Amino acid sequence: MKELMADYYTRGAEAKEKGIPVAWVTAVFPVEIIYAAGLFPFYPENFGAVASARKLADKLSSAAEAKGYAHDLCAYSRCGLGDAHSREHPVGEIVKPDLLLCCNTQCGSLSKWFEVAGRFYEAPYFLLDAPQIGIEPDELSKQYYTAQLQELIAFLESFNGKKFDYDRLREVMAYANEACRLWNEILETAALKPAPFGFFDACFHMAPIVTWRGTPQAVNYYRNLQQELENRIKNKVFAIENERFKLYFDHIPLWPKLRWFSDICASHHALVAVSQYTHSWAYSFDLERPLESLAENYTEAFVNRVFDYRIQRKIKLMQRYDVDGFMLFSNRSCKPNAFGLYDKKNIISKITGLPGVVFEADMSDLRFFSEAHVLARLEPFFEQLESA
Repeated sequence: MKELMADYYTRGAEAKEKGIPVAWVTAVFPVEIIYAAGLFPFYPENFGAVASARKLADKLSSAAEAKGYAHDLCAYSRCGLGDAHSREHPVGEIVKPDLLLCCNTQCGSLSKWFEVAGRFYEAPYFLLDAPQIGIEPDELSKQYYTAQLQELIAFLESFNGKKFDYDRLREVMAYANEACRLWNEILETAALKPAPFGFFDACFHMAPIVTWRGTPQAVNYYRNLQQELENRIKNKVFAIENERFKLYFDHIPLWPKLRWFSDICASHHALVAVSQYTHSWAYSFDLERPLESLAENYTEAFVNRVFDYRIQRKIKLMQRYDVDGFMLFSNRSCKPNAFGLYDKKNIISKITGLPGVVFEADMSDLRFFSEAHVLARLEPFFEQLESA
């Protein structure tokens, strides 16, 4: 992992020297098109996650806030903006973009962040607009997004000064399919009892499925990881000792407290087995209809789905992994995912009979984290699990 991600950041830093344009992209963006166009995709959200895991998000956020950005903004955006305005770069300087490509599937904050960054770096900016999808996908939304993908390709052709290669796109999508298949199978091992792999492991190993998706590097990485898990199963090496409970966790983890949170769960013999967050990159593309298939996969992500669908999606994952309870993280940095969590908890418990808990913190910024507050929410939840 360290070698693979070091190579990724080295390629980004050296891209300009080699005449390869750097495109900033958002996590839920059809990166397959970017790789096919010969650009280097850089994920500033991943930069924010790295800063958060290293407990440096508050420092970078303070630098952004000193420039007038509100502390209520997404911490990832504050990390990126803070680094842009800083002389010191504790995580390494964020790679400067030649163009910025954003999709608002996840939230509206990303599109404004990229718009501001486009002005700061004086680089062109392209926005893919993802409509909200109801319980069932609709043809009009797919057509709308497909038309925008055609506009994106025309934009890249103008930027690159050459025609887009659709055969290369199909090759990239084939690599993406294989990496996603392997990733899905790896995640499924968390359903075993006991399991060799869980959500906290997935948070560590998900970087290649985001940054390298569509490349042989991602395929090779997940083949090796799958082999390692097969060996663990064979040798009875499990994620936690004496696993008693499986849990569902809602969305982004507390990056600076990942080990702390993992240890708390392990102390109660509870494996956090599944989350929508790590399942968000298990795409499956049809190479015979590449643009339409990209549109279907990227518009049907759970973040831009209606409230009732989100509940259904969570319950299906809970049932598939046979969990004993669920944790919903009210993340002040990711308001679209924090919306309605107390209502969701009540509805899910009523439908499934499972105990649940909602706790509040920030995925990145320790200034908005209280260990006492989180423990005050979690301990009664674990007591409820153990008394069932």
